Amino acid sequence: MSRIIIGGGPAGLRAAAAAQDATLLDPTDTLGGLTHPELPEDRGLADPAGQQAVAAAYGEAPAIPQDRLTRALRCNGVTVPLPMRRRSLQTLLPKEALVPAVVEMARVRARARMHDLLGGGQERRTVAHWGEHLFGRVLYDHLYNAYIRQRYGDPEELNISVARVHHGVPAPESWVGLGRTPNEGVAALRRKIPTIHQGVRVEAIEVRGGKVDAVRTDQGRIELDGALWYAGPLEELGALLGDALPQGPRWQLQRLRGRHRVSVAMRRVGGGEELPAELHIADPAPFFRLTRPELLFDDVELSGIVVAELSLAADDPRGARADAELAAMVAEAARGLGLPELDPSGARVRRLRHYDPEWVGPWHPNHLSLALALSAMGLHLVGRLATHRFVDAGQELQYITALLERPSELRELTRTLLDPPVTLNDQDVSLTRFVER
Repeated sequence: MSRIIIGGGPAGLRAAAAAQDATLLDPTDTLGGLTHPELPEDRGLADPAGQQAVAAAYGEAPAIPQDRLTRALRCNGVTVPLPMRRRSLQTLLPKEALVPAVVEMARVRARARMHDLLGGGQERRTVAHWGEHLFGRVLYDHLYNAYIRQRYGDPEELNISVARVHHGVPAPESWVGLGRTPNEGVAALRRKIPTIHQGVRVEAIEVRGGKVDAVRTDQGRIELDGALWYAGPLEELGALLGDALPQGPRWQLQRLRGRHRVSVAMRRVGGGEELPAELHIADPAPFFRLTRPELLFDDVELSGIVVAELSLAADDPRGARADAELAAMVAEAARGLGLPELDPSGARVRRLRHYDPEWVGPWHPNHLSLALALSAMGLHLVGRLATHRFVDAGQELQYITALLERPSELRELTRTLLDPPVTLNDQDVSLTRFVER
């Protein structure tokens, strides 16, 4: 057996499809945890730079023009198109906050410019520091605080990398779909994987002589004669390796967390305002985005469907709620925001455990050092969560393909394919760039 992949959601499917001759150990009872394959994973899109890799894995990678991916921001009860224009601030901010926000932003920007010239100033480590020091507390609280919490976690803990990637990586002029429809894309991935063992619980990864030697599951022991790829939750990897993992990498592993992603799809009922393909929510809500996949994919299954995306910390009690409770919560929150009515009675709920990385503290050096140590043991981290990067499916596939050919070049592949080329000067950050991806 040349390669074994321990899956952890759609990333495991992609890794196995790219490898083609691999055996996938999928812990879920549904393929990749995609309980509703007719719904898009995340947005169902990838950057066109990965179009060739996406087409190879998903059968097709149809171009999605930017005019179909209409985007908007809901903030303080007002919806404005994205990218924003400067005059949008006049409608987004309450009247009593507008003048204080402008005055404070001018003051903090002038102070930051002076620090650049004369030296000194405060080091920015968290998203909260970044927002307050560049825009001031008033603007940060009104435009960023709720959105960051709903999508990424606590801004007081999140590394400043979140803000820089959020604002510093420009959106492409067009996108590509993961297959002609989401359902067909998942089916194409499945056809490329010769062996899948579903509902398998991995109990241990055995190491001999400093190299991974076998995988022990609840269904038996599998010996390795090739590489082992891991696309599962990092939180569980330490227990699987046990004492075979040195203390240094174990310490680093304990500082890398993941967040659950929950998608709640409901049919729109009644009238109300027209929703774009993506509506980002900067008002307090249980979800950070509503999407209308029918605007991107020609599929009758998606007609009239609105998908609410939730990102939940692993210990968030909302994650334990029943599907019906989650749907009712989302529908009520949408109603409270003045959005069109959603019918929770026929909701489709998908839960992807540990789907999003949570960039807390000095995550980057910790993760890179961990990945290099594991690679030396013959264990490679793949997928969005295990690589701990906010990458789309195309970037995942490009990285996996390169890693197949050049596993010894992990550091360089990580730098060129996973770490976005953010060259943004913080002082040049514009409010109009809210939500590029």
